[in-house]
Amino acid sequence: MGFSDRAYKSDDSIVTKADRDVEGYLRDQIAALYPEANLIAEESESVFVSDKPYTFAIDPIDGTDVFSQGMPGWCVSVGLLNERLTPVAGIVFAPRLDLLIAADIGKKATLNGVKLPPPGASGAISVRSNLMVTSRIHKQLDLSGYTGKIRSIGSAALHLCFPLIYPPVVGALEGPGAHIWDIAGAHAITRAQGRDLVYLNGEPIDYSTMLNGGPASDIIMAGSPSCLDALRATVKRLE
Repeated sequence: MGFSDRAYKSDDSIVTKADRDVEGYLRDQIAALYPEANLIAEESESVFVSDKPYTFAIDPIDGTDVFSQGMPGWCVSVGLLNERLTPVAGIVFAPRLDLLIAADIGKKATLNGVKLPPPGASGAISVRSNLMVTSRIHKQLDLSGYTGKIRSIGSAALHLCFPLIYPPVVGALEGPGAHIWDIAGAHAITRAQGRDLVYLNGEPIDYSTMLNGGPASDIIMAGSPSCLDALRATVKRLE
């Protein structure tokens, strides 16, 4: 499986045979275990039924582009949302990075089976700070006022989880092209650690607008409250 397996969808995003194979396996397994739940996945059409108690959001390979080029910054992401479309459980598995980040309903998040410590409260930004961003952030935001380092490895789910597992990573900026399957798993894990994901404008993420496969309505932010305030004060939207 490699670069030669790349194909392009109608929106010019990349898909591989591995995307379809992993998604098919996950859909079959989840449907067998939870037939009463909605399944929303990246590579297949889904019909959302509002009176079902749960919704699974499946991204078989988040970071398909880097996966297809042999780079390690991709993962499998599964998020579980309740009837109010609140993310309540999630798994983000990055085999090439040896990372399994997970959170079950009502439990704290774990990294490779070990409970994650509570995230730091300060999130102060300095020249040593790391900010994870979508690869297209330069088309949406002016980050020249941010004093730290900017990094992107290819996966939105991993970017959003990194502030929880790597202290030098103070925050993340993703979207607005992110979809429900990109972020629901990481959102559940973030909530399990007492934080939240929000839009750049400070509003909560509205998953109801993404149930048909549409993108998030704004850039998504991860990090401590103080970090998010600092980022809002320094980043500027491009005209």
